[in-house]
Amino acid sequence: MINLFTAVVLSSIFCSVFAVRPEIVDDILPEVKKQGQTAYLNCSVINLQSPAQLQWIKQTTPTGLPQHISSDESVRIDEVVEGRRKYDVVKYRSNNREMYQLIIRSLTETDAGNYTCQIYLPNQNYKEWPQKLGSLTVQIAPTIKADSAASITVQEGQNITLVCEANGNPSPNITWKRGDGFPLPNGGFQQRGGTYNVYQINATDRGQFICIADNNVKPPASYTVQLEVRFAPYCKAIQDTVGQAQNRRFHAKLECLVAANPRAEVIWYKENKATQEKEQIQDNDKYTLEQQDDQRLKADEKWYTLSIKNVQGNDYGDYYCTGKNEHGENEAKFQLFETMECQGQNCPSVGAGKAPSTYQVSMVTFMFGLIISFSIKKCFQR
Repeated sequence: MINLFTAVVLSSIFCSVFAVRPEIVDDILPEVKKQGQTAYLNCSVINLQSPAQLQWIKQTTPTGLPQHISSDESVRIDEVVEGRRKYDVVKYRSNNREMYQLIIRSLTETDAGNYTCQIYLPNQNYKEWPQKLGSLTVQIAPTIKADSAASITVQEGQNITLVCEANGNPSPNITWKRGDGFPLPNGGFQQRGGTYNVYQINATDRGQFICIADNNVKPPASYTVQLEVRFAPYCKAIQDTVGQAQNRRFHAKLECLVAANPRAEVIWYKENKATQEKEQIQDNDKYTLEQQDDQRLKADEKWYTLSIKNVQGNDYGDYYCTGKNEHGENEAKFQLFETMECQGQNCPSVGAGKAPSTYQVSMVTFMFGLIISFSIKKCFQR
């Protein structure tokens, strides 16, 4: 009897205070904003009157417990960011409606989540309070974890795994590409995924590998991994056959590109035609050994030249540029052969010292005769 009496009394009080039950009339539209921007969540109600209150509650918090943000227009959280209040509630009235707008400034990742707009009804079970749920998504530009390796050194023939981990909202897509624009070791110009496996590393695979994380929230993030490969020398003849005329004080130049890591010891040889043995060439009056500088070369590439001065008949034959380091040895072969005329950039100008042709003589005679005829004609006119 007592419980029944109590219920009747409370029901009478409720009916007298809330003649018409307050309601939340519209759904709360989801809000999507970028980090640092301002979010707006709107909650529209009718029939709201004291002592009922409209409250904003943040459901998703780092502690896992709901956070009471406001009651009506009064904000309960005293937080200031960049000189302005973090939260504000502004009320707008239109006819019989009232809209309570929750403003959240300087958005961070922790602001994302669900927010509840609810009408607090005194002496009523909270489960019966009118409620609407709204969501806030905070888009965050990608960031790449700093613990990713910035440089990897391997020996030729080994396998490696490049790892790139990125954060952001939405979750970033990760793409690998080469810094020099050439195809990747496994083929193609791009590789999707945070983990990139490269098998049987080749010396030509060395260089920069760039990891790019993108989720359409600018700016994308990038990270560069420098891949160093230790390998035996690669020797390449820039021009493997070189011709030059003999006994006319002309020179011949052989050029060799050597790539190696660690740096190779480079030695030039000439094959002895009689013994078929390779004889080492020394820098002397006959030969000049040089290393050329070229900014287009990679750090582990060197340009070597052998100049053969005053080419004679016994200079023709096979030459070798050899490179050697702790991982092995390699060579490039050249052939110097005889030509009838001078070859190369330092040759005398073509036609220098030659007699003029019949055509050239005829043209000079014609022009000279024309000038004389004109002069005589002018003389008679006087």
